[in-house]
Amino acid sequence: MVDGYEKVAEGAYCEVWFERKALKTYQKASEDDRARMSRVLDHLSEQGYEDLNDTQFKTEGRFPSGDGKKVLVYAAKAYQLWLYGYFQQGNPRRFLCPEGAIKKGNKADQKQLKRVGKKAGE
Repeated sequence: MVDGYEKVAEGAYCEVWFERKALKTYQKASEDDRARMSRVLDHLSEQGYEDLNDTQFKTEGRFPSGDGKKVLVYAAKAYQLWLYGYFQQGNPRRFLCPEGAIKKGNKADQKQLKRVGKKAGE
C-alpha cells in the first residue's frame, strides 16, 4: 500500500497507482476515455511503455523533485483524459499518478508537471 494511493493495475512490468485526486479526475472522464486509458495502463503494467506511441504515453521532461534531484514525468493519455506520473523503482516497480486532467489541447500543464516532480521527492 502506498499512502494516499490506490492500485489500479498490476502486471509483469509495474504496478499502477492513482492518488485520490487523479482517481477523481479519471472517474469524471467519459466512458470512452476511461476505457481507452484502462487499456493503456494495462499495457503499461504488463509490457512497459516502449511500444506505446506519443498519443498514449509520453515523456514530458525532467522536473525538480524537491530533494535536489530531477525526476522524469510522464503523461498517460486517452483522448481528453491525461494522467501525469512518475516511476518509483523497487520491487515491484510502480508508476504513481498524483495528477490528472481532462483537457482539449495537446500541451501538458507545466504547473501540474512541476507538482508531480515535487511529489516524487516526498
